[in-house]
Amino acid sequence: MKSDVQFFRIVASSFVSGVFLTLCLVGCGKSDVVSSSEDEPNIDIEGNELVEIEPDRSLILHNPFTEWVTYASIGDGASTTYWSDYDNMHTSEGSVVKVSDYSNTLYLRGAWADFNPEDGVYAWEDECTTQASKRLKGFMEEAEKRGMKLAFTFVVDSRDKHDNFTPAFVKDAGAKGYETVTGSATVWSPYPDDPIFQKYYEKFIYALGERFDDPDKVQFISGTGLGKWGEYHTVWYYGTKVEGKEELPIRESVFDWATSLYADAFKRVPLLINFHRWIGTGRDWVNESTYDEDTERLIGKAVEKGYSLRHDAFGMHPYYGNWEREFAQKWFYKRPIIMEGGWVVGTHRYWTDSEGKYREGHPEDVRNGEFKDAQEAHVNMMDFRIGNETETWFGKSFDLVKRFVQEGGYRLYPSKVSLPTTMENNTSVTLVHYWKNIGWGYCPTNMPQWKNKYKVAFALLDTKTENVKFMFVDDKPEACDWILGNEKEYIFNIKIENIPTGNYIWAVGIIDMEKEDPTIGIKLSVSKNVTSKGWLKLRDVIVK
Repeated sequence: MKSDVQFFRIVASSFVSGVFLTLCLVGCGKSDVVSSSEDEPNIDIEGNELVEIEPDRSLILHNPFTEWVTYASIGDGASTTYWSDYDNMHTSEGSVVKVSDYSNTLYLRGAWADFNPEDGVYAWEDECTTQASKRLKGFMEEAEKRGMKLAFTFVVDSRDKHDNFTPAFVKDAGAKGYETVTGSATVWSPYPDDPIFQKYYEKFIYALGERFDDPDKVQFISGTGLGKWGEYHTVWYYGTKVEGKEELPIRESVFDWATSLYADAFKRVPLLINFHRWIGTGRDWVNESTYDEDTERLIGKAVEKGYSLRHDAFGMHPYYGNWEREFAQKWFYKRPIIMEGGWVVGTHRYWTDSEGKYREGHPEDVRNGEFKDAQEAHVNMMDFRIGNETETWFGKSFDLVKRFVQEGGYRLYPSKVSLPTTMENNTSVTLVHYWKNIGWGYCPTNMPQWKNKYKVAFALLDTKTENVKFMFVDDKPEACDWILGNEKEYIFNIKIENIPTGNYIWAVGIIDMEKEDPTIGIKLSVSKNVTSKGWLKLRDVIVK
């Protein structure tokens, strides 16, 4: 910390069977966690006052790795009226709103070739002047104005496309690949087990990591770009297609290479892997009752490297069916899940969905189906996608948009805090704090990219300026433990020393430990008594 705030990081011990363990502590205090069902702490502490807090569900918080995702494209055919359309979205209530009021992430899923048109040339650099580069820079600038973070997928497979999604210089360098036909267009895709392809893809991903491994700017990086639509299914390999070798060894080798590549390039920004039931296989969809027996094992290997989970067919049955539901359930609160809807209501015959619940001419049925699947999977983020999809969310299902704000992702707050009303230097005080999550998702502080990033902190604020003068960080609480329906309780012992006598305000917040100053990193789901910098004021306190 380089500010003038006196900063105390307090290392916690454990509370076991109602007795505090005596430990040699680093710092000047300790925090003890108590389960909600046993060992209820005595909050009737002499000299303390209990403060109870009411949450506000309606606040749009724009917290990291939660809320809505908006899609955009930098390729040819991209909308020329994107922001004017999205800043003037008509709702089913008759109002006109900005999509960015509800969405905190701008997701750019597109062709590797658009981001890397020539060897060593990248669309985000000033020297690059392609149309795709200009669109990318424009989106980056406008997203920053709206307080939105970016997210990316870089697709290499050209199947179902009208352009080559892998840069021409990769093919020209001798990478092995294959041609397919989309309408009247013949397109080329590389085999991902080809070493020349891997060499150039590695160069691109490492360059990307150097520029975008920044959690203040980027929300997540999705997938590895392989397979149809970058979703890592229906992947064709040179070794199987041409040489006739067994698929699994090649498939697993490529999977290990690709997931390790991204994990090495992005150490601070969350990574996502699709949990498709045929992950990395060469075969396409068969039916709802079949799946690849190695899929769960491979995805588990990616999770061990730090990946979280996504699926791109929510509400699309049976592509998001029993296998997907059961898979998601196994990972509840272990890794966050985000969703993408499967049906594109502007072009797909969504009323043919196998569950028979979608009526032709009623895209709101699809939105409702996606919402129900998302709720069941406890997703942290939902998608608006592009054009008609966004319009139907707002124009037909605005009630669900608002419901996800109120119920989805994570919404954290301290339900009650027991605090001292007066303190003296060279003495110890005890705080007891209780935390709840009123969202169906969870705050994934157990992701490797977020290790020790977000911590609960108590502060003494100046009574006039409400600036932080002294701050005490409790290392024990982990927000990933705060699950809907539970309440977590902590005892926090602080030694008071070298604090000038006078009046202060107790406050609490969840700070970003990577910042040099005591900056709030996760906003609380509370609207009353919150300072302009996001600290929740609790009560006055006198230091003698």
